[in-house]
Amino acid sequence: MTEPGESRGALDDIRVVDLSRWIAGPFCSMLLADMGADVVKVENPMGEDTRHFEPKVANESTYFLHYNRNKRSITLDTRDANSVDHLKKLIAWADVLVQNYRPGTLTAMGLDDEALAAINPALIVVSISGYGQEGEWSHRPLFNSVAEALSGAMSLNGNHSSGPLMSGTYVADHATGLQAAFAAVTALFERDRTGLGQHVDISLFDSMLSVIGHPLTSAINGKPYTELTGNRDATAPPGNLFATGDSRRIYIDAGSDRLFLALTQAMGSPAHLGDGRFASVAQRWARVDELEHEINVWTLSLDAQSVSDALDREGVPHGVVQTLKEAVQHPLLIERGMLRRVGEGEDAVNVPGVVAKLSRTPGSVRRRPPRLGEHTSEVLREISGQNEDSVGAALGAAR
Repeated sequence: MTEPGESRGALDDIRVVDLSRWIAGPFCSMLLADMGADVVKVENPMGEDTRHFEPKVANESTYFLHYNRNKRSITLDTRDANSVDHLKKLIAWADVLVQNYRPGTLTAMGLDDEALAAINPALIVVSISGYGQEGEWSHRPLFNSVAEALSGAMSLNGNHSSGPLMSGTYVADHATGLQAAFAAVTALFERDRTGLGQHVDISLFDSMLSVIGHPLTSAINGKPYTELTGNRDATAPPGNLFATGDSRRIYIDAGSDRLFLALTQAMGSPAHLGDGRFASVAQRWARVDELEHEINVWTLSLDAQSVSDALDREGVPHGVVQTLKEAVQHPLLIERGMLRRVGEGEDAVNVPGVVAKLSRTPGSVRRRPPRLGEHTSEVLREISGQNEDSVGAALGAAR
């Protein structure tokens, strides 16, 4: 929903009901909201669990803040019949419904696919779950860490000393949110042709598989793949972390023949790296320990900035390892619009910017993440056409 004075977003006039919580569903609906969709987040009267997590900024959890900007919040007790009636009106109003209840929950509420289609035949229903809406595993709960373990992704992360490791962030959750947002927009595009909605089934397990990349295709075709390579690139060396003389770490990725030549030039073209023994990927793999030792001797002879400058001159991809505190202070965040401050006064908070940069209909950060139930009265008036007194009575019934 475009506010006065705002530019039109690509998804302006698209209306979304968000029944989800945690990460994957809220991330999906936030991406739609960033592009202009009017997202109404429906929470129980206590608010979703993540509102209560630490740390907090402006009396709101940073966990909740991260996934819920640009939305409106209403509270409904969906176990109550009156509240379900309000929810049905929202569904009739909406273009997209995002939900990550356990499979069968909507059916138990009287909102199975047939009932939803009767309320709104043009509705796109995006259902997010651990293992899909049907099948032997559909009833099982799943969190990000379990998806990483079960999919095989965890077996690719870590080294032989550490054993398998989690990724360090919520890869499965975020991949699922991205897949769900993509699927919602695809279904909306198809609806323009037919006028009909459809059900989108997205699982964390499938999404985690999708981001494993080419090792997955190697495995399903019975071909070898590399596990537990630590920071070493498993495809084409050299690609690894190297220590510098000022006790920093820098990742250098120069696995192609062209980039390896550029790396040797940055290093001053040492003869022993240009004598033909490292000319191909296969040859570099055969001597990878020796190769990495030679690179580390060079990086240890310089401070991190000097190594970076030399690599920049030759166009070699690299990056000094930064803490998260250092990363959020990098000037690129400002240059790329990836740091936004939203809200006013004591309610103002910093949030990340919009990743996809559209030239004509750019996404934007328009609304601060909502307070619990902040827009209940406003939304109920919109969907029912009721006056203030009637809405007040309806709110009393909903609570």
